[in-house]
Amino acid sequence: EESKMQPPTVVIALLARNAAHSLPYYLGALERLNYPKERISVWAATDHNSDNTTAILKEWLTVMQKYYHYVEWRPMDKPTSYAGELGPKHWPNSRYEYVMKLKQAALNFARKRWADYILYADTDNILTNPDTLNLLIAENKSVVAPMLDSQGAYSNFWCGITPQGYYRRTAEYFPTRYRHRVGCFPVPMVHSTLLLDLRKEGMKKLAFYPPHEDYSWPYDDIIVFAFSCRAAAIQMYVCNKERYGYLNVPAKPHFSLEDDRLNFVHVHLESMIDGPPMYPSRFVHMFPKQRDLMGFDEIYLINLRRRTDRRDRMLFSLNELEIDVKVVDAVDGNALNSSDIKILGVDLLPGYYDPFSGRTLTKGEVGCFLSHYHIWKEIVDTQMDKALIFEDDVRFEANFKRRVLMLMEEVELVELDWDIIYLGRKQVNPGKEAAVENVQNLVVADYSYWTL
Repeated sequence: EESKMQPPTVVIALLARNAAHSLPYYLGALERLNYPKERISVWAATDHNSDNTTAILKEWLTVMQKYYHYVEWRPMDKPTSYAGELGPKHWPNSRYEYVMKLKQAALNFARKRWADYILYADTDNILTNPDTLNLLIAENKSVVAPMLDSQGAYSNFWCGITPQGYYRRTAEYFPTRYRHRVGCFPVPMVHSTLLLDLRKEGMKKLAFYPPHEDYSWPYDDIIVFAFSCRAAAIQMYVCNKERYGYLNVPAKPHFSLEDDRLNFVHVHLESMIDGPPMYPSRFVHMFPKQRDLMGFDEIYLINLRRRTDRRDRMLFSLNELEIDVKVVDAVDGNALNSSDIKILGVDLLPGYYDPFSGRTLTKGEVGCFLSHYHIWKEIVDTQMDKALIFEDDVRFEANFKRRVLMLMEEVELVELDWDIIYLGRKQVNPGKEAAVENVQNLVVADYSYWTL
C-alpha cells in the first residue's frame, strides 16, 4: 500500500511594524496552527519601528526557526518613520509603496521556492482557530480569506467596489459579516489575511507591485492587489463558515501607538466572550501589567463562588485593562430560604412590583441586593470617598478605562453633587432623561432595568 501524500508547502508572509502589543498573540496563534511546521517557511520583515517589534520577532524566531522548514529574516532598524508621515498610524504613499514591494518580495520568494501556497496575515490579525490554514486549503480557491471578527461591523472583505475602486456598501455585507448567510462567497476584495494557491495557472499573472499598467484606482496596497486579481480574471472569496479569528479596526491617521494598543485590548477582551480566545506565544517575554485603582478608594468585583468561569474571565479582563480589584463573594440568592431572608431582616416594600416585568423580587435579586448592601456597609464603615463596583457578567466597551477617568475628571471639575453613577444599564424610558450640564455622556437616570 502506498503511503499518503505530504501536506502542501506553505510560505507565511509576516510583515510587522509597531506591532509589539499584538505580536505575542499573533505569534502564539501561528505556533498553534494544526499544520506540520516542517512544511512551512516563514518570510518575516519588519521596518520603521518606534517600539520593540524587532526584538520580539528576534526572540520568537531564535526559538522557532528550528521547527520551520526555512526562515527568511529581513529587519530594517532605521529610519523609524516615513517621509511625510503624520504619525505611526498614518499611511503616506511612500508607505503604501514600501508595503507593496514587501508583499511582492514575499510572493517572489514563495514562487522561487516552488511553494504551493502563500498565506499573508497582518500582525494584528489573530488566527485563534488552529484549523484555519487547513480549512482554507480545503476550499480549493485561488485567493481565499477567512472572515475575521472585530469589535464592530468591520471585517477583512468588501462586498462591493465602485468603478473608481472605492468601497461600496451592498445588501450582502451585513448578512455575511454577522453570519446570517454562511459559506464561501465571491467578493471584489479580501485583505489583511488571505491565502493564495500558487499551483493554479492563472496565479502567474498576479502582482502586488508594480501596479497593473491600466491601474488608475487609489494608491493603496489592498486595492492594487484586488485590481491585479480582476485583470487576471481571478475571483477572490471570503469564507465565514467558522470563527477563524479576530482583527483590529484600522487606526485613524492621527492615532498614537497607545490608541492602537487600547483598540487591540478591546478585541482581546471580546475574544474572551465569543471565543476562541487569544493566547500569547510561550516564547515571547510579556511584561506584567501595571494595575491601579483609577483614583477610587476601592474597586470591587462581585462574583458567585460557584461561577469560577466568570471570575476567571473578569480577573483576566481587568488585568488586561490594568485595573486593580478586590473580589467579593456574592450572596447566593438560590441558597436562601424564607427563614434565612427573615433572619437577615429583609422585607419587601408593601405592594412592591417590578415596574418593568410586573413581578415581585426573585431570590436571585435578593442575593444581588444583599451583596451590594455588604459592600455599601464597608464603604460607609471605612469612610471611603468613592468606590467602583463591577458584577461578574460585565462586557466592556472600547476604551473603558480612559472613558471612566475622563468622566470622573469632568464630574470633579464641575463639582457635581452625586451619590451613584451607573456606568452601564438598560434604559426603560430614555426620552425622559435630562442631560447633566457640562458633563459629557451623563444623564439624570430614570428607571433602569439593570445597572452597574
